[in-house]
Amino acid sequence: MKTNFFITASILLSMIFSSFVQAQTVRDSRYEEYMQLALNRMDSAKTVEGLQQARNLFDRISKNYVSEWLPAYYVAYCDVNSVFYDLKSPRNGMILEEANKVIEDMDVFPSADQSEINTLKGYCLMAMIAMNPQVNGQQYFSEVIRLYETAIAQNPENPRPVILLADFERRLPPFIRSDKRNPDEEKAKATLLFEKENPNIEKPYWGKYFL
Repeated sequence: MKTNFFITASILLSMIFSSFVQAQTVRDSRYEEYMQLALNRMDSAKTVEGLQQARNLFDRISKNYVSEWLPAYYVAYCDVNSVFYDLKSPRNGMILEEANKVIEDMDVFPSADQSEINTLKGYCLMAMIAMNPQVNGQQYFSEVIRLYETAIAQNPENPRPVILLADFERRLPPFIRSDKRNPDEEKAKATLLFEKENPNIEKPYWGKYFL
């Protein structure tokens, strides 16, 4: 009897484990499907409206897959990019405030790539400066540089902070540009790093257009 009991129990445990694995596979599969759909929408967006549609998709994914950090990351990225698409929009201040809150809330994700997070923080401040260079430039330019330098130190293979820092410093007045970096050399470095990337849903891959 004991033998039959253990055999039955083993079969039941095996079935439960199998169902659990299958459920996880279905979840992962659907997550990947939804993320790819949202990324395709984001990559093909040519207008603020298109970016906001992608942003709303990422937001829904984020609320359904609360342990995943990339959907929230892309919510903030789409918001920041939409500001660059229309620097005169009266909604930009509110949009960046919301994007910054999303970025700050990403501290709850232990698996989040901190190099990418700091890059996005710098990109958000770049949008603040672009909205009002005279007022925000002096206030934020040193913090932008610090964030990009931190992101590079955290992951020297990340092309985004490399090209964004080069682009940002290129736009600064000559008397406050750093002499530590050569813009052409940084661009060449970023080009090589982008060539190594394999765009997928597992990590950010944007920024090549800054080349």
